Formats: sequence, C-alpha cells, structure tokens
Amino acid sequence: MKYLISFALFVSGYSAAAQQIQSDWDAYVTEVGGKPVSILVDLGLAKKAPMKERTFAITVRLRILKPQANGQPDMQETERLDGLENLMEEQLEKNTGAVYAGRFTQRGLRQFHYFALDTFGYAKALQTAFAGFGEYEWLARASEDKPWSNYFDVLYPGPTDLERIQNRRLVDLLRQKGDELQLPRRIDHYFRFRTKTSRDQFLRQPGMGAFAMEEMPEADADKEHPYALHLYKDDIPDYELVEKLIIPFWEKAKKFQGRYEGWETFLVK
Repeated sequence: MKYLISFALFVSGYSAAAQQIQSDWDAYVTEVGGKPVSILVDLGLAKKAPMKERTFAITVRLRILKPQANGQPDMQETERLDGLENLMEEQLEKNTGAVYAGRFTQRGLRQFHYFALDTFGYAKALQTAFAGFGEYEWLARASEDKPWSNYFDVLYPGPTDLERIQNRRLVDLLRQKGDELQLPRRIDHYFRFRTKTSRDQFLRQPGMGAFAMEEMPEADADKEHPYALHLYKDDIPDYELVEKLIIPFWEKAKKFQGRYEGWETFLVK
C-alpha cells in the first residue's frame, strides 16, 4: 500500500490549558562553545510571543545528580526530573499565571524558563514544588523580560535547527503510519530561485548528476523566486537523509538565491 506524504501538509500541535495557547513541543540538540546542549521548547509560543501580559521571566537552574558523559541525566533520573518539572509548572501557573516555555540541559546543569504575569509568590511556588526533591541543589531568579529574550535567544531554534525539526517530523509521521523506512522509494524535491542563472549554478554543484529532473519551468507568478526546479531520486526517507541531503539542499539553495520548498514521497507498508 502506498500513500503520498507531502511535507507541506504536516502540522503538529497539542492543546495547552494556559490561555488556550496551542502548544507545539519539540526537542533538538545544538552546540555552545563546542559542547552539546539539549533543548526542549514550546514552538507554539512563538505565535503569541512576546505576550504583553507576561513580561516577567522566571528561570530555575538545578544540578543533575549523576550526569552522563554528554552532560545529560540517565533514564532513571530523567523520570525523577520529569516529575519535578510537572510540579514546577503546576505551582508557577497556579501562583503567578506563568506559562512554561522550555528548558536546556548542558554540562550537568538543567535550566527551566517560564513567563509570568508577576513575580509575587514565585519563590513560595518553587519551594512547594521542590519540597519532595531535597536531593537537588537549585537556584531561581525573576526579572523583567518584555521582548522574551529568554525564549527567542535561548530556547527557540535557529533557522537550520528549525528546518531540521520540521523534516524529522515528516520522517516520524511515516513511521507512525507503519513505514519501517527500510526500502528506497522515489523522493521528489522542490526548489525556487530568483534567477535562471542562480538555478543553473545550483544544478552544477557536485553530486547533482545523481538526480533526475522532472521539470524546470521558466519564470512564473512567484515574483521573488520565479524559477522553479523539481528533482527526484530513489532514497530512504530517514533521519540520515535529513542530515546528509535535505539540510544541505536547504543551505545550498539559500547560497544560490533560492529556497528549498520541501520534499514528498510515498508511504510503503
């Protein structure tokens, strides 16, 4: 059985209680100073941020008890920390009207970020949450952050990481629908460029000869990127493809005054 899966049609989201915000949680790993940083963030907040009524940032930092070589907690401690995380979110929402924006973990430290209506009562809320977690050393502070810099500069992914998240979600969707992602199948790739010359330069890049061309129409209604390109090749649509082909396609298209519009393939069951 085959299904056509289109990158452009995939949307993810979960309902959040606070202010009917449509949450959209995801995780990614980046580097800071050559060290891995694991980030969990509610991407859905970007549609409403910065919130004028929530101008106070509350940050909570704790030290992981037994960090692994990569600075992350092991599975047993992760379950313990998840319980603490839920309690903090519950108590801060109850006492300060805070929304939970996300967290990052690096070098044996984990830091949580919230945005609150005010700071009155935040210390008491955290003391209540940590009451059953006496083994952890923690610090907290509250400060005004009208532009939500703690969200956009600390948690929110940059363009490349955001592109990576969106493409991995499509891979996950294929798996969820029963595709074991072991068989190669046709994968179509779509591009647009500002000029015919930039499109031709892109096509002359090393490795492009492995792709067949479906179409290369001349200028159309898209005034900014009027020159389209449609390539295809048999591949396995997995995470490896995202890292070795999709992200490089996205980066190279930008280099040549273009944009990578996405890919589509068939679900194989």
